[in-house]
Amino acid sequence: MSEYNPGYQNIFDKIYAWLRQAKKDEVQSIMNLVDKADEFITAAEEVSVNEYQLSVDVFKQDLLGFYDNYQAEAEKSWYLKSLQEGMWQHLAKMTDKSQIEWSELVDDFNHDGVYHAGDVIGFGTVICQGCDKETDILHASTLLPCIECGSKNFTRKAIQ
Repeated sequence: MSEYNPGYQNIFDKIYAWLRQAKKDEVQSIMNLVDKADEFITAAEEVSVNEYQLSVDVFKQDLLGFYDNYQAEAEKSWYLKSLQEGMWQHLAKMTDKSQIEWSELVDDFNHDGVYHAGDVIGFGTVICQGCDKETDILHASTLLPCIECGSKNFTRKAIQ
């Protein structure tokens, strides 16, 4: 037979009180959301179709203005660039690489296997001829000089 332990009972009482308060807080939070939704619905009923359309058009104009004002800054953002490259990387993993290899084969013949900074490459890995650094190309990109040695000459490695 177990003995009554007031320390354990005290902990359980505190947990029970906390759960009861959390339940009250959640119920109040849900009620507040329902009240807010009711306010929105009531306000929407009072707005004419023309007023609604006008507000949507103004919102679109605001978004376009925001985009136009910050587009140059967004293009310089390292965060957005890494996000974009991450998405390309996931797409590259899902791609049928044998199909890409065939489509890139003609380009390899035209380049005679050698690419230079400024050339556009669709997909694959290029190897710097100056320092043997390998760089993965995940989407159509213009080759830049090697970040290690500055060389402008590359070979394309076969997709495996």
